[in-house]
Amino acid sequence: MIGRWRQVTVILCLVWCSLSVAAAPCFAARLNSPAPDFTLKDLQGVRHTLATHKGKVVLLNFWSTTCPPCVQELPSLNELYRDLQQQGLVVLGISLDPSEKPVRELATKLKLSFPLLLDSSKEVYFDSYGLFGQPVTVVVDRNGILREKLMGAVAWESAPVRAKIQGYLKGR
Repeated sequence: MIGRWRQVTVILCLVWCSLSVAAAPCFAARLNSPAPDFTLKDLQGVRHTLATHKGKVVLLNFWSTTCPPCVQELPSLNELYRDLQQQGLVVLGISLDPSEKPVRELATKLKLSFPLLLDSSKEVYFDSYGLFGQPVTVVVDRNGILREKLMGAVAWESAPVRAKIQGYLKGR
């Protein structure tokens, strides 16, 4: 009788585990693999996809207005974008805020010039890229390959960071 209960318990555990895996988000995007494509709307309601930027180096900066380190790094990220966009750099600021109003207000205050997309459901952030914490920046090379995940605020104005981004722009 105990052997029978053990079999039933094992079967129930296997069923539960398989259901848990099926309900879990997709596997996290992996380094040196194709970056998952997505579609998100910007503050004007225009849809953006990652695929439309193939051939360019793309920084996906995941942030929110309630995250002080996120807000702190935005001006230097904006400066990097303005300096390198002619060389093929694209910055997509992906806000995780539940509404667009604070995003719009902050973008105006900081005079951000790169596109700001809304991922209020965190579908791209969590389900597609498997990210946690803020800010997080994902670097996608010109071939659409995910090259880096930078956790935490980045000093975008620093020489080593700029050299790294310029290396991606040059295909290194």
